[in-house]
Amino acid sequence: MNKEKILKDAAEYLERADIKEHLEEDLAALISIPSIASKREGIYTFGSQCANAIDKAIELGSVYGFKTENHDYYCASIIYGSKPEEVGIATHLDVVPAGNGWSYEPYRLTIEGDKYIGRGALDDKGPFICGLYAMRFLKESEKKLPFSVRLIAGSDEEVGSSDLEYFSKVRTPPLFSFTPDAEFPVCIGEKGILQVNIMLGKLPDIIAELGGGSVSNAVPDYAYAVIWDEKTDVSTTDEYRGIKLERLDAKRIKIHASGKGAHAAKPEQGINAIGVLANYLNEKVLPDSDKKPFVFLSQACGEYFGRTLGIDRVSEAFQYLTCIGGRLCVSDGIMIQNFNIRYIPDTTYKPVFEKIKKTLTPQGFAVQLVMSSEGYLIPASDDRVMALTNACEEVLGYECRPYTMGGGTYARWLANTVAFGATLQSERGKFGEGRGDAHQRDEYISSAELKKTILIYILSIMNLSESYKKKLNQ
Repeated sequence: MNKEKILKDAAEYLERADIKEHLEEDLAALISIPSIASKREGIYTFGSQCANAIDKAIELGSVYGFKTENHDYYCASIIYGSKPEEVGIATHLDVVPAGNGWSYEPYRLTIEGDKYIGRGALDDKGPFICGLYAMRFLKESEKKLPFSVRLIAGSDEEVGSSDLEYFSKVRTPPLFSFTPDAEFPVCIGEKGILQVNIMLGKLPDIIAELGGGSVSNAVPDYAYAVIWDEKTDVSTTDEYRGIKLERLDAKRIKIHASGKGAHAAKPEQGINAIGVLANYLNEKVLPDSDKKPFVFLSQACGEYFGRTLGIDRVSEAFQYLTCIGGRLCVSDGIMIQNFNIRYIPDTTYKPVFEKIKKTLTPQGFAVQLVMSSEGYLIPASDDRVMALTNACEEVLGYECRPYTMGGGTYARWLANTVAFGATLQSERGKFGEGRGDAHQRDEYISSAELKKTILIYILSIMNLSESYKKKLNQ
């Protein structure tokens, strides 16, 4: 295999005016669909907008001469080749809501300089286009492969990945797949994810309202408590780091606690506002008789290693287990703290859960399992990983070491799958902090990311082809 020629031919292919025009039109068509997963509408499993995205993907696959399959609107497949053995590219077309504060129309593709801007451009409609155009090149240049290539377009990745669960029931998963929903180079492992609720007991009489965070998988940047003024000596002129006091009326004071938001997979980048609030309540508001659950919150939300829950662990491959208190709420007068745990995947969630119960039950706290998702680890020396790593190095021109992470992708839901691209860190940050990335305002994928991702995927598939042929001949 002449890698230099393949990359030269592929680069020239992507520079063709007709191909560039098609690519931009196809990306624009997908971004124009606000495909936020919703409740079933008749045959549309995740609502009509996700169904529209599935239909568009199938239309594109058919236009370019591929076989297509609609898996009951859970997901779609675009297939190159007729061999029963398959290599998969697992993408998704559902997106998170746009939210406020955009400088551009979120559901219309804007091309500005080297940036393709719109909701889903990076996560994951742009990467779907990368997979599709890698397959277009292979087909139109008549590359012969010992396997078929299946491009999967899901509709439920942002909510629960039940689309891939369904796919695995109606189709045999590919021999090996990669999902372009992370960063380059190859992610060979993801931590397991466990969510638990800790019931902390009744809300103290001195507190009228209590809450913090909005989702499980993020370090909360805000928490609050409303307290009864006549039951405390708190003054709105008090100064305390991260705390702002607001008088609501003659009887109530609202305590605003500020932290710093971060993804649950990277808690070291954040400051948990629930821990800030608990510290203040313990020091300034609560009598000793009410402090126990808030001492626990102060400790558990003031660290992110899971020590307070008795589950801290370290690993050479994954560094350390992480544990964040993501959401605090009150239900029927009972305080409930949700914890999002990213555990070392050399075990299932069960031993972790049992340790939490063993630690907290004697303290009078009830523990409830919310959800779990097993992680994975594939050796860096695996032939398939090496094929992808080699392609990455050939295109990018520098050493690419496989990595592990605490985040979750399709790779944990589809057998024999790794996360691979399509983000290049050198291309991020063009709009500054808090803008431009997945789930953020002004989400974009750069032209370099698009082109290099397509080249990497073309060469990865060719490398996998060479590796597979060698095994067949052994």
